[in-house]
Amino acid sequence: MTRTVLIAGSSRGIGAAAARMESQSGSRVILHGRSDSPALKELAAELAAPAYHCDGQDRDAVEELVNSVVTQEDPIDALICTLGTVTATDALAGDTEVWVAEYRANVLGPVNFIRAVAPSMLANGKGRIATVSSIRGRDNLASPEVTGYSAAKAALENVTASFAKALAPAITVNAVAPGFVLTDMAGTWSDEVRKEVSANLLGRAAQPEEIAALLCFLVSDGASFITGQTILADGGLDAR
Repeated sequence: MTRTVLIAGSSRGIGAAAARMESQSGSRVILHGRSDSPALKELAAELAAPAYHCDGQDRDAVEELVNSVVTQEDPIDALICTLGTVTATDALAGDTEVWVAEYRANVLGPVNFIRAVAPSMLANGKGRIATVSSIRGRDNLASPEVTGYSAAKAALENVTASFAKALAPAITVNAVAPGFVLTDMAGTWSDEVRKEVSANLLGRAAQPEEIAALLCFLVSDGASFITGQTILADGGLDAR
């Protein structure tokens, strides 16, 4: 039976890679982007997949999107949520509004999608959810240069565990905490970040597909006994 997988934040990077992997494995993929961007349209054409767009931080808009998918397409069997953003936030001098924006993007966005898909998954008696955290959410890998982002990703890991408890046993909820990934943001990395990238045990950054593969596994039947976990995919940075 064909599974339906909603991928929130699938215009580019890890989300787009996950969409391609799920499509290649035979899943029915539902794409989502913040806007009806050329990148989203191109991916939709490439995969012959329906694409929806809304601001993930707008709870009503997310619920309307999910209701449209369930009504017009199929019940959602799995959610992969890659929503998030990172902005420089100095631990002492950073603007409070930037902290709030980081929380809204990295926590409330995923929460809105989880809350929107959960009722139909519970009604069907099963579901898989996977989100994207970061190594910056870990105490020993937090950065004073992106304090708001680090704090938000730490909160997302707690959210993951909380939803896993709330939605068990029907729905599994997990997160992946990547290290440095070669997405669009890699071009803005400072020299200090590049040194940190090369300092992991593998001596390199991840390709988006390497993180997407783990997300796709976590929403597969093979991960049926994994829930409430945040899994590091950092090239051994934490193990140094």
